[in-house]
Amino acid sequence: MDLVVQHKKLIKQILGKDIVKTNEFFGNFYVYIRPQNILRTISVLKSNSELAFASLVDCFAAPNEKNNKFFTIYYQLLSFKLNTRVFVATDLPNGDNIQSLTILFENANWFEREIFDMHKISFKDHPNMREIFCCEILFKI
Repeated sequence: MDLVVQHKKLIKQILGKDIVKTNEFFGNFYVYIRPQNILRTISVLKSNSELAFASLVDCFAAPNEKNNKFFTIYYQLLSFKLNTRVFVATDLPNGDNIQSLTILFENANWFEREIFDMHKISFKDHPNMREIFCCEILFKI
């Protein structure tokens, strides 16, 4: 069996019922979960010895293309052990907040503040939830 197929199967097996759906797009593997499960799911992906997704490469938000009342937040994780990446995605209703991942990854601090600044999505338990770009200054000029 192909290694990539094995990795996807392993991720699905370990995350189990937390997965809402999976998708592949341009060779990338996406796992969709509920917002309330984000911390637990990412923690499992990071701490599981078979997976070892120890690096948060990117985190970003985009308006949901199917429903403009939601944003989709994407977390790109890298496993050096498996030499593979996975995107964990969750759909968050406009105006809701989501658990911060700063307890798992220090670099989540910057990503989450950027999302807050650009989309006004707040992260629970974030150590410094404030704007970083000061966009309102730019628009006043």
